[in-house]
Amino acid sequence: MRRRIAKAPAPVAADNASWTSVFTDRLKSIDPVLSFTAEIRATWRRTDATVPASRHTASCLARREIEKTAKLCDILRPMAAEQDISVAVQDQLPLVAHGVMVTDVQVRVTVEDAIREAAVSAERLRQEYQRQQERIRRDHELDELARRQVRARETFLREEILANPAAAHLYGLLEGASKHWPRLGGPPMGTDLDDLVREVQQWQPGQQWVSVAQLLHDFVANLTEEGRKELLTLLADAVRAYGDERTAHRLALLAGEAR
Repeated sequence: MRRRIAKAPAPVAADNASWTSVFTDRLKSIDPVLSFTAEIRATWRRTDATVPASRHTASCLARREIEKTAKLCDILRPMAAEQDISVAVQDQLPLVAHGVMVTDVQVRVTVEDAIREAAVSAERLRQEYQRQQERIRRDHELDELARRQVRARETFLREEILANPAAAHLYGLLEGASKHWPRLGGPPMGTDLDDLVREVQQWQPGQQWVSVAQLLHDFVANLTEEGRKELLTLLADAVRAYGDERTAHRLALLAGEAR
């Protein structure tokens, strides 16, 4: 068990006379723009009757110790602040400096109505800000969840439902038999699954026209601007030869050579 080491007794004036200084002060709280009002009583004596001592020294010593704790206290909890300050100061007694020894400090803490109202308003603003930040955080989480759901839906449609007509028809049967199945993200009710499967499979990687489109894309990407115009002109003439005048005209417009 650890032994408590007592403070060495401070020197005391021979006459043992003591005085009490009473004063008021404004003490900054944990919010530096909001202050407590404090009434402070400091009981003190001289440490040496032969040495002059200012009566303001005791007040200064007490105030410095009180301020250390007050700046950590909530302005809306004045009773708790008073208790915390009193305990903290009592733990430091006696306070000795410049020929003065403070033997006791009593503190009474109050809060003016205007200060209290300002503190309540500030607290409401902080709470509203925190709620707004929480709403923004939840919105971001919901947005990310929605993006993941869209990606999962697209993957499910492509890899499961639309992989082949049999899977699509099986999905349709299961969807009609279970009210929970639509949560997997299938196509809307009434969709022609045969047409949808054919449309999707037409654009699957490895299909002939997908490969042709990729080759043409790579080829055109390596052409100059003039080369691209010339290719479009040749393509417009070829399409016109097959009787599609409308498409040929649109290609010619793209080439800047409409006729």
